[in-house]
Amino acid sequence: MQVLKIKKHFLFLFIAGLFSVHCFAQDDKGDEKQYPQHDLTAAPPATEEIFYRGSIQIGGGIMYAITNKALRSSLGGEYSGHCSGNFVIAPHIYTGLELEWAQFGNTSFVANASTIMSVFNAGVKIGYYTFMQKDFLFCYSLSGGPSLVKYSHAILPSPKGGFQVTSFFVAPNMFIGYRVNNELRIGLDLTFNFMGYHFDPTLTGLDQTLPGYTDAWSHDPTMYFQWGFGLYWAFAEGKRK
Repeated sequence: MQVLKIKKHFLFLFIAGLFSVHCFAQDDKGDEKQYPQHDLTAAPPATEEIFYRGSIQIGGGIMYAITNKALRSSLGGEYSGHCSGNFVIAPHIYTGLELEWAQFGNTSFVANASTIMSVFNAGVKIGYYTFMQKDFLFCYSLSGGPSLVKYSHAILPSPKGGFQVTSFFVAPNMFIGYRVNNELRIGLDLTFNFMGYHFDPTLTGLDQTLPGYTDAWSHDPTMYFQWGFGLYWAFAEGKRK
């Protein structure tokens, strides 16, 4: 009877122990529901927008004369380039100063002449750029101001001060750049240039090399298209959003 009594006490203690373990396990599971493991959740990617107070844009390449007929027939585009220093005046809006230069040389139709026409433009610029934190950056701008056209190696004797004409220009530009780092983009640069100057080959004697030339060939203003390599560098980082 004493052995049976001891066994009953041992059984009671064993059941009580199981019950306490079961209760502890239930409490532990409840704690996990109240305090989830947030550190195991992946953080979302950063979506901050980067703003810079200033930028420098440079572009250059080859060009094609569009109008007028006299220009297309006597001079062909050789190279052109431009650069600007810009200041951001509002989110994604910038303004600055633009410098442009271009050179036209003789085409194969007038190989007996070596006249060169150089164009120098300087003006103001206003533009819009997309988001700097993206891989691709798009910039759209419009520049305008005075122009100076100079001729060298003309057929006719050069007057005092040389052959030169003053005018004005308007140039829309588009830049598509790929991200090198947060500040620098490189890519494609496209510019369409409109000038108030009407190219006239009689000024330098080039009309002598154009069979069938009439004044109607010089009726349209000077326009040319440039495409090539571009660079956009932003500096003076401001606040992020």
